Amino acid sequence: MTNTNFFLEFELNLSEIRKLNKMYFKGLYHKRILFVLSALLLGSVFFDFFNSDNDLTHWIIRTFFVVACFLFFQYLIVNAACRAIFQVVNKLLEFEGFVNKYKFRFTSSFICIDSPLGAFTYKWCYIEKAILTKDFFFLYFRDKNGYIVSISNKYKNRKIDELVAFLQNNVTPVIKV
Repeated sequence: MTNTNFFLEFELNLSEIRKLNKMYFKGLYHKRILFVLSALLLGSVFFDFFNSDNDLTHWIIRTFFVVACFLFFQYLIVNAACRAIFQVVNKLLEFEGFVNKYKFRFTSSFICIDSPLGAFTYKWCYIEKAILTKDFFFLYFRDKNGYIVSISNKYKNRKIDELVAFLQNNVTPVIKV
């Protein structure tokens, strides 16, 4: 990167926040909830092992049953927890103080997505494609799941031209449609 002073920050509107929550944060929180539930399962198995007075065969059968039940019901539990989290988030989107916490920050070395649900940072090399249309600027992030982030260029206070120029000169060619 040649431009070391590059910095842009965009606040997001409600439609961008909803798209970002649906596309990006829902999958991320699905993984986090699954991780927490898996850690609880592992902890309960070890706790049961150290506090068990029965023989090893009974413990193995009991543990197999618990793990089988977890694997059978984990999809339902994780989806229900994610649905509950995002219903609360949708209710909170009615408050301006909550909405103002969603921002895109572009620096010379990183892209940051700030939200009340967490902040995530990507290096510029994760961008595989950048597409500029009349109304939106799309960034395709090369990741395990591959995310598309859309930025509306309808707002006058956004300096999309500076972002496009930076991408064009330092990162990847921008496809203009």
